[in-house]
Amino acid sequence: MTGLSIARAGAADAARIADIHVAAWRETYADMMPAATLAALDVAEWAERWAAKLADPDPASAAFLALDAAGTAAGFGHCRRQSSEKLRGFSGEIASIYLLGRIQRRGAGRRLLREMAAHLASHGCDSASVWVFREAAHARRFYEAHGAAPTGVEGVWEIYGMVLPDMAYGWRDLGGLLSATPGAEGRDG
Repeated sequence: MTGLSIARAGAADAARIADIHVAAWRETYADMMPAATLAALDVAEWAERWAAKLADPDPASAAFLALDAAGTAAGFGHCRRQSSEKLRGFSGEIASIYLLGRIQRRGAGRRLLREMAAHLASHGCDSASVWVFREAAHARRFYEAHGAAPTGVEGVWEIYGMVLPDMAYGWRDLGGLLSATPGAEGRDG
């Protein structure tokens, strides 16, 4: 994507990330969640959550913004050390990647994923997992196209009165993500 850049997010970016997060949920999960639930998402509440995440003192925890050609944030990714007891075989975790529809399928997701893999590797993580809603076939295809494989670990995420089945994908070796030729994966996030 011409003009796309990736920037490390800081504490001052909590509101920007929350805006993107809520907007991306409304775009992405319109077929998976009730419209009333999505309409009621509170950006200020999400900004508080993001402020706490961005204040994590662990240097392996980081968020990155995907900026469009105008320098406007239109996506983000967040990584950290593994947080799930079920996935202790993976030292790192891709906690989230969300892109607004206007920058999807232009390489932003791939670039965020590579940036997070490099960040995790620089902090001693050699593998990583990611949780994906089972119903989100587009997300599963994205991670599979970038070398992630289902781990066999499944669960549910309970939020806003919903129980959403999810599954974990993982990279046993982040080296594959780091050595992939940019653009070689074809159509992606």
